[in-house]
Amino acid sequence: MPEADLKPRLAAWLADRRPDWQDVSIDALRLDHGGGWSADIFILDASSQQGSHRVQHALVVRRQGGAFELVLGGELELQAKVMAALGRHPSVHAPALIGVELDPDLLGAPFLVMERVAGHAATQAPNYNVSGWLADMNPEQRHGCWLQGIQGFAALHRIDWHDGFRFLDRSERGEPGLDQYLRYLTEWYEWAAQGRPQPIIEKAMDYLLRARPQNAEVSVLWGDATPSNTLFRPDGSVAALIDWELATLGPGEIDLAWWLYFDELFSTGFGVARLAGLPDRDESISIYESAVGRRVNHMDYYDILTGVRMAIVCVRQFDRQVSLGNIAANNVSMTNNLMTCHLARRLGLPEPEMGDDFKAFLGGHIHKET
Repeated sequence: MPEADLKPRLAAWLADRRPDWQDVSIDALRLDHGGGWSADIFILDASSQQGSHRVQHALVVRRQGGAFELVLGGELELQAKVMAALGRHPSVHAPALIGVELDPDLLGAPFLVMERVAGHAATQAPNYNVSGWLADMNPEQRHGCWLQGIQGFAALHRIDWHDGFRFLDRSERGEPGLDQYLRYLTEWYEWAAQGRPQPIIEKAMDYLLRARPQNAEVSVLWGDATPSNTLFRPDGSVAALIDWELATLGPGEIDLAWWLYFDELFSTGFGVARLAGLPDRDESISIYESAVGRRVNHMDYYDILTGVRMAIVCVRQFDRQVSLGNIAANNVSMTNNLMTCHLARRLGLPEPEMGDDFKAFLGGHIHKET
């Protein structure tokens, strides 16, 4: 949709959602090309008349992405509910929700609007271990960023999910927590695989169902706990946790394992030296335990769960790259990739071979060709 059409539609929508905003105008609008795969992100500068003053509004529009989804679920309405609920819990920093629109006719797809929070994320491209604001810090400052990032999502896990987050309970999938999470993971895998054999993922899924920990904690999960989804202020404190499309209920160890996986992936996983000062795995776990007020359990199990999640994403990303013509349909990277190697190592299985096929797959993924 042309920008000339977007601006008046958004202005009218904002005026309708916020009656206290009079004479709304859109002063600037641009697409954020680094916004991710699951949504179109627009950076929006608006203004409105409030009494005798003209007030500026720094906003973000998150428009639901195209038909090729990487994850099962992740509806905008759910994200909006999570952000609204978080607004009642100041211990967790999240952008303030302005509103959500489920009618696709207005902007071509459902969207939500939130306040724009000033801060810097640890970018994946370029890799934050190589260049950027984090690399420019000294080791002590980097340590402080990571510490406060981990403390940021630990604060979420301290919330009683009954206090405003009951809508996350999907009783049709079983008991709240790990039971529901594993059922969702099974549904997500079946949806992505479409009956195609995935030997390593299937062995890992079998392990997760057989070895599930008993009496696991039930917390509100961020679902996408990564340094790239954390906005840091210049002093290293957390300005906001963003991207709530995977929020659910489950043990806090799932978010912790996800953070640790991405921390490892963007250093040793890609053969890059880790920045000095960043807490290692053991210290990161210790930071989390101190912040959440309990010991973590069964991290080996949750490492495998994380690997399964990423491997399923790889299956969908493979199909996307084939559909775009970036790789051939007989490319073997759907089953032979970093994520299945990660799982194979942890399960004591032979690692699949990666070669030119995976390089082609990775090239299309990194550059987000459309």
